[in-house]
Amino acid sequence: MVIELKTTEAQPAHLGQLGFYVGAVDAFLRDPDRDDDTIGILIAESRDRASVEFALQLQNQPLAVGTYAGLPDKVKELMPSAEDLSRIADKVLHPEADTGRP
Repeated sequence: MVIELKTTEAQPAHLGQLGFYVGAVDAFLRDPDRDDDTIGILIAESRDRASVEFALQLQNQPLAVGTYAGLPDKVKELMPSAEDLSRIADKVLHPEADTGRP
């Protein structure tokens, strides 16, 4: 399973990117004798239902889109916030600027 988190509205391009990741996992990591097909899940801050449904129809891989607000409360508690994701991405992209703060 590939899960992609976006702190913005879901876009059709995000599904194309997620489809690429799912294909890469299927090709290079999945053991076809042991594992089922890889599933991609995009969790975004929001979504335009019509755009997402149309974009999903064009995909060949099993993909799904949800929003943070649509997640059950127990799952939300386990998910990083948009601020947490931004902070983590900033640390990865700019490690020299990391002050050591959590």
